[in-house]
Amino acid sequence: MQVLFGGIMDEIIRGGISGGVAGTVGGGLAVLLVGLLIPRKKCPDCQTLRPRFRRAANRCQPMSGRWTCAQCGCEVDRKGRKIKNDRKADD
Repeated sequence: MQVLFGGIMDEIIRGGISGGVAGTVGGGLAVLLVGLLIPRKKCPDCQTLRPRFRRAANRCQPMSGRWTCAQCGCEVDRKGRKIKNDRKADD
């Protein structure tokens, strides 16, 4: 009984591991394809296309989907709308 039950458990564990690896790889490829196929947004000020892969200008940008235009410096949200600067300039 021990040999029979041990063999079944080994097969279940192997199946779980291989299914997990296949699901991870497949899911990662799907996310990558969706990211590459979505049309890029433009800067509302200078009409420069947003880069597909970019480096965030600060810690808040990756979490909120914001980006800063490399051409004109305008900060834009994830939907392509200009973000108005709420901070007042120091006089």
